[in-house]
This record gives sequence, C-alpha cells and structure tokens, in this order.
Amino acid sequence: MYGRNINFTLLAPSLWAVVEAIASNVEEDKYKRMLFKTGENSGFIIEIFDNISSAGKKIETMKALQGLGEQAMAKVSIQEGSAIKK
Repeated sequence: MYGRNINFTLLAPSLWAVVEAIASNVEEDKYKRMLFKTGENSGFIIEIFDNISSAGKKIETMKALQGLGEQAMAKVSIQEGSAIKK
C-alpha cells in the first residue's frame, strides 16, 4: 500500500469550487481519494494506491493542486510514502 497526502491553503475560500472539481472523493478497486476541509480556506487530500507504480500513474490531482500553487492561488505541500509492513 502506498499513500499521498496533499495539504493546501487557498488564497480565497471561493477557490473551494475548483478544488472540489479537481479532487472529488473516489473509491475504486485499487485507488481511493478523499478530500477533507480543515478550515474556511484549507484542507487536505489523501490518496491511497495499491503500490508506488500505480501512484506514479495517477498524478492528475497532485499536478492540478501544484498548478494552483504555481499561480500563487494556494500553498501546497505533498508527502508520499509506503505503509509499514509487520
């Protein structure tokens, strides 16, 4: 299992409509995406993948949020990692 966490703070709360269009909740066989709102203009997106290879193929959400950051419409940080197996 592999995960990606995308934290963001939007320049304006009105940009939530854009984020909701980009990152609506998805639940598929080997992929899950969840959008969480933590404040009026902030939140995070959790993506769960079957493995790192499938994470590398599903980068649309990450690229879209990074695009908002590049346009100075949001501050975005991304963390990725594998689940610890015991």
